[in-house]
Amino acid sequence: MVVDMRPQVVRHQGSLPGAVVVEPADLTAAFTPTSPRRVACIHDLNIEIAIVSVQAQARRIAEQIAALGYTNVRYVDGGFPAFRSALLAG
Repeated sequence: MVVDMRPQVVRHQGSLPGAVVVEPADLTAAFTPTSPRRVACIHDLNIEIAIVSVQAQARRIAEQIAALGYTNVRYVDGGFPAFRSALLAG
């Protein structure tokens, strides 16, 4: 699952087809396993999660999600520009 955690003001750079969009301020509610506002497509803590965010925040966001019990969280080094370049190259 790709999670676009760029703030709304930054998402003007472009969208990520198929990504789940979560505002950074909603991280806890979106990923806490017992939250009624948890992302609907998360069925277990072993789901593969790739975080796309502003480069300076991506690692911290991935670490916060992992601290909630998720075991397979990664972040895209280089943020949205790197993700977009990889898509165009592949």
